[in-house]
Amino acid sequence: MTRIVSDAVRAVGYDAAARVLRVQFRSGDSYDYYDVDPDLYARMLQPHPWREVGQQVLHHRFRQHYD
Repeated sequence: MTRIVSDAVRAVGYDAAARVLRVQFRSGDSYDYYDVDPDLYARMLQPHPWREVGQQVLHHRFRQHYD
């Protein structure tokens, strides 16, 4: 997981082989988003990514991740 500068998101991680994006929100909740392109992950590493690409991420199938 990589910490990022964001009001909504604390950290993101990406499994390139499985194309799974994990997003940990500031609330503490984490979600796995499936079939995510690597370029969308790269955009999530930018400051305040949820403002820019949050809607694109939400179009992917997802499930809540429990640690």
